[in-house]
Amino acid sequence: MGQNIPKCSEIFFSEYVEGSRNNKALEIYNPTNKTVNLSQYRIVRWSNGSTQFSSALSHKLKGFLPSKKTIVLVIDKQDTTKIGLDTPVVSVLKQKANLFLGNTDSINFSMSFNGDDALSLEKYNTQIGKYVGVDIFGKIGDKPNPCWTDIYPYLGQGNWYSMDRTLTRKIWITHGIDTIENGVLKAMNPTSYFNPTSEWISHPKDMFDSLGSHQCICENAELVEKEHLELQFYPNPTNDKVIVNLEPTAVKKVYLISLLGEVIPLKLNSPFQIQYGTLEINLGHIKPGIYACWLNLLDGRALVGKIVKD
Repeated sequence: MGQNIPKCSEIFFSEYVEGSRNNKALEIYNPTNKTVNLSQYRIVRWSNGSTQFSSALSHKLKGFLPSKKTIVLVIDKQDTTKIGLDTPVVSVLKQKANLFLGNTDSINFSMSFNGDDALSLEKYNTQIGKYVGVDIFGKIGDKPNPCWTDIYPYLGQGNWYSMDRTLTRKIWITHGIDTIENGVLKAMNPTSYFNPTSEWISHPKDMFDSLGSHQCICENAELVEKEHLELQFYPNPTNDKVIVNLEPTAVKKVYLISLLGEVIPLKLNSPFQIQYGTLEINLGHIKPGIYACWLNLLDGRALVGKIVKD
């Protein structure tokens, strides 16, 4: 399952909530410049390592998702009189929901995922007459014990990621999980293993604050230009300033992006700072760490390099 996914061209999972009791949610983000008709999509749960599709573990979506916006899917457990397996979601999560899915009348269990279940977001392809994956959380066919973790092979040893956690997609992710097949980038089930640390940031259990919005570099088209020229900074590592050599050009914006996905804009001396030879960047106010430094040029190109701040 899978299809070609160019950058910022298809919706994808942007948040995953596997909390206490029935506090379960998924957030989907639209990185495109168009409103997406969600009736073309479905969510599928692949339970306990299964590779067999089940209609009882899938649910079609509905509605429309505007450009650069999110939809929050929450398990359909709303009856406050229920207890045990039907304990309702907490009110703060209920208020975040745009669409309740699964467990209606006990015939659909698409949202009853636990830490060892893979999830796929699929779109109906009219040309071939079937659904094709656009994003996958986990690896279909694997059953970690008790969940995916942060130590290779990510199947149970180390810190929990997919159980009793909220996960947010890193800011530089622009499309669904990918693999290379015959030289073509596709959204597909991982061929080797699912490493949740590569694309997801782990947060404590029952953290719902970030649901309803997502930060992604797709919101700044300059950051995902096809041409990314590598920059060389010096001194690097640094504890104060760095200098980069440039051809005569106009620098429009400068960003730092941390390993956690935090975007830190840096000020220029003027709206479009023309550089002849070098650009000096002051990092005295930036905390230590490893950063990707992006320079957006007036001609539409994006330059990127790595900076280590001591």
